[in-house]
Amino acid sequence: MNNSVTANEVTPATYRVVGFDRLRFVDDVTNAIPQDDTCRIVGLSFLADGVRVDGRLTVNIPDEGHRMKLDRQLRAIRGIVSVTQIN
Repeated sequence: MNNSVTANEVTPATYRVVGFDRLRFVDDVTNAIPQDDTCRIVGLSFLADGVRVDGRLTVNIPDEGHRMKLDRQLRAIRGIVSVTQIN
């Protein structure tokens, strides 16, 4: 069985996203995902305590170029403290 990814397959990438709690933080995170068919959110979970937001975001991504672009877009969000890919 060949486990390599073909050109038409996507792989899930899970990120831990930590930031300062503010209005529309999660909305800004989801808007960082391209609004086309290249990436799809398949999991989203955030907890906030009024000061800090800690979340996990899983996105199906087609290739390393899209993965790097998403990483940059997430890090550019106002209030982000850290973005760590956990898989």
